[in-house]
Amino acid sequence: MNILQKRQPIPRRTFLKGAGISLALPWLDAMSVRAQSATFAGDLAASETPRRAVFCFFGLGINGRDFTPADTGGDYTVTPILKPLEELRREFTVVSGLKLTYSGGHVGDRTFLTGTNTRSAGAKLRVSCDQELAAAIGRQTRFPSLSLGIKRGTGFGGYYDQTLSWSPSGTPIPSENRPHVLFDQLFRQENAESLNVREAEFVRRASVLDSLGDEARRLNGTLGVDDRRKLDEYLTGVRDLERRMQEEKDWLRKPKPSVATIQFGKEQALDPDKSGLEYRRYQRLMYDVIALALQTDSTRVITYLARMDGSDGTGAWKDMGNPYNYHGMTHHGEDPDMLKWWTQADIWYMEDWAYFLNKLKSIKEGDGTLLDHTLVAYGSSGGSINAHHNHHLPAMLAGGARLGVKHQGHLIKEDVRLGNLWSTVFDRMQVPLPKYFQGGEADGLIKELV
Repeated sequence: MNILQKRQPIPRRTFLKGAGISLALPWLDAMSVRAQSATFAGDLAASETPRRAVFCFFGLGINGRDFTPADTGGDYTVTPILKPLEELRREFTVVSGLKLTYSGGHVGDRTFLTGTNTRSAGAKLRVSCDQELAAAIGRQTRFPSLSLGIKRGTGFGGYYDQTLSWSPSGTPIPSENRPHVLFDQLFRQENAESLNVREAEFVRRASVLDSLGDEARRLNGTLGVDDRRKLDEYLTGVRDLERRMQEEKDWLRKPKPSVATIQFGKEQALDPDKSGLEYRRYQRLMYDVIALALQTDSTRVITYLARMDGSDGTGAWKDMGNPYNYHGMTHHGEDPDMLKWWTQADIWYMEDWAYFLNKLKSIKEGDGTLLDHTLVAYGSSGGSINAHHNHHLPAMLAGGARLGVKHQGHLIKEDVRLGNLWSTVFDRMQVPLPKYFQGGEADGLIKELV
């Protein structure tokens, strides 16, 4: 008879070496501790499959009349805006009735993942929950988190933010908005010359930070109490930057995953900061690169500010004939033509969202899919009854079937804080809630999902 002999799994960080190069292998089932052979590897053990979270923000709300189902449960009556997700209805839950205490108007972007009133005079800027997740699990990947957006940078100092991510010291983390540039950051292999240049830059930046820190500490003894507090916040920001630099340096000489090159075509049309944005092609390529980042375990935490809270940044489907901008449609005044185009625009956005979820579902991982092992949140800080209210926020949690999420189709949680949905994400990620989570704007789980 045949006797199965216990085999040692291939190490997760295995490299092919030859002809002067070192190439990182992607995840193989043979790397599993349950592997029986290199040709038939079996399933991944639950303990070794990465748990991931993606937070996506669509500013200015949604046309709730054509988004929110009239009934609840898994067999809810599909609405026009949810129609593109019909074949995925068992893969997500629409959660209605959620609120943010500090939101409404046009500037809820900053509260989305922080929960706090950080735009008020004298308010202390605070960490976003994606960064709290990254602090818990991020050191296992090359990029502890990725901050993405329809606009590049932070927008800090302006009226609208361009990022969802805030460091532990309350510093905004810049977003990247070009799929081809993001692809290069994730997968472009470094050569010896570029590695040496980057290492020299690390030394230079570290020297600058050391000098700043020394000078600030010398200044500290001459300051009053309030100024010392402000200086301490500044030094905390410097320490955040030093930590991030060190994490980046630790990965510098480890080869990046090798993936097939994406044909991006005309790159100017993929830069939202330039004219001629081809939005649908752009959006789907962004989702393609996000899926690759997760699939290669380059990161496990991603934020994506996909539509701005003011000038939406997407073009609102002008190339598809829409005569209005998205913000204008939210102030429709019951104009039937605006309402018609608002719903149509939301349907087109939802078609791209369905593309993303299907992309994750198509990628096999162990005995499930990438979507099964990823929590994907869709939301806004603008209500779905009136797009600028801070209640009845459009919210959806997709994926996570192998993480223990029990999808409900449509669930009403009237007057429950949005932070409770993020608490549920932490629960399924098996990450303990940090102290003073969401600035106190969370008081439990969405229990029906767990």
